[in-house]
Amino acid sequence: MTTKVKAPLIRAIIFDHMDEDMPLFVELYCPKAKEMPSLEALYAQIENPSFFVDNDPMVVRIENLPNKIDWDLLRFSTVPITLFFSKSLKNIPSIECHNFSLEKPWERQKRIFQWMDHFCQKQKKTLQKEAFDRLFRLTEGHGLCILRHVEQILLTLDSAQITLEVLERHHLYELGPNDWEKAKQMIFTPHHSLRPTPLDMLGFISKLRQEVYYNLFSFEDEPQVPIPPFRKKDLLGQKKEREALGRDYFLALLPLLLELEMLAKSGSFSQEMLFDLLYTRLLSERSLF
Repeated sequence: MTTKVKAPLIRAIIFDHMDEDMPLFVELYCPKAKEMPSLEALYAQIENPSFFVDNDPMVVRIENLPNKIDWDLLRFSTVPITLFFSKSLKNIPSIECHNFSLEKPWERQKRIFQWMDHFCQKQKKTLQKEAFDRLFRLTEGHGLCILRHVEQILLTLDSAQITLEVLERHHLYELGPNDWEKAKQMIFTPHHSLRPTPLDMLGFISKLRQEVYYNLFSFEDEPQVPIPPFRKKDLLGQKKEREALGRDYFLALLPLLLELEMLAKSGSFSQEMLFDLLYTRLLSERSLF
């Protein structure tokens, strides 16, 4: 009697908020996964597997949907694969596909709460919905930031439930600017005091990039990408500063952030060095406009 070998799982996940939801999904459901830079790199890894690499899952972020994806080759993989898309994908037989791109804002908030609650239950703790809602507002819906807050609380939690009272005890009703506020200020008036705590440069670069995009969208009479209601008021208040800097300033920040992101992923620079480089380059860019 022969034992049938189960094929490795191939997942396709479609997110509307890629920068916010993809890191959270990876952290919760495939934390040991190796991120491949492109589909081509993923194909090459499958065709020429390294004997010196741990047999960990692989993930790849696909910004632009290719004309054809070699699903047959992907099925040769000896490890699970998760593909992240920002656009809709046709259903593929034998592929586990989840499309979260059509969620309403309250549906996304409910989903992230369910993920966080499941994470807490694995630690034999429970997360009060009201406490989660407070964290969601504090972080402007950035799932990985919420997870970091929850992890911080769990390290010193002396009760079985994360409640609003627990948040207050751990000083999460922030009086100073949070990392999102620092990212907004850093783009307009760079200051070394806007250094995030704890210093997570990949996370901070993601926030900066989102702020740059929001400001670029604000130059359009009818933005092709909708701006969240909670940001419209802030962006309106920054209109004079934004117009004084000009659209080219914000466009110039995109390749700079990409460069810093690649340096951060290379592991060749410390978090402090990356922040100092970001700070000096932002000052330099701003002086040109």
